[in-house]
Amino acid sequence: MIDLNFEPFPVLETPRLLLRKISMKDAAEIFNIRRNPIAMRYIGRPLLQSMSEAQKLIGEFQEGIRDQKNIIWGISLQGTSKLIGTIGFRTIDAGNFRAEIGYVIDPEFWGAGYATEAIAVVIRYGFREMGLHSIEARVNPENIDSSKVLLKQKFVKEAHFREDSYFNGRFRDTEVYSLIHSGK
Repeated sequence: MIDLNFEPFPVLETPRLLLRKISMKDAAEIFNIRRNPIAMRYIGRPLLQSMSEAQKLIGEFQEGIRDQKNIIWGISLQGTSKLIGTIGFRTIDAGNFRAEIGYVIDPEFWGAGYATEAIAVVIRYGFREMGLHSIEARVNPENIDSSKVLLKQKFVKEAHFREDSYFNGRFRDTEVYSLIHSGK
């Protein structure tokens, strides 16, 4: 079983991005992203309806980190504090050295490679610092761009579950992608 410790919170950097702890100061950006139907089209979670819901979500992120059940980073461009998205390990299965990665980017910032850049640094952290053996991602098959981002990072499509989830009045399929640590 892996031993997790997120104190102090791990700040991750790339040439263009800063991945940092999300605080209540980020509530407006979280609200704007999570209420945007374009950003949330494939996420399978209800759109946020109020700032208090954004604050509650941030509280859940903080609680998950404290309890070592998940870790979520806010994504900002280097030199700015404005969040353009979130990324992290939504669930951590410490006993099996496995975690599920999830991410959402503000559509205003789509197409610039930010998701690919953020995923790469989070994967590296998961394997090198957390001691994960494998990382999975669950994707709506209609979200072709997300599948492409995962394939760029050498994830392998392992499964396609038909109508395995119900959201907004319809059943949806799920694809499962996986990446196993190569030991490098």
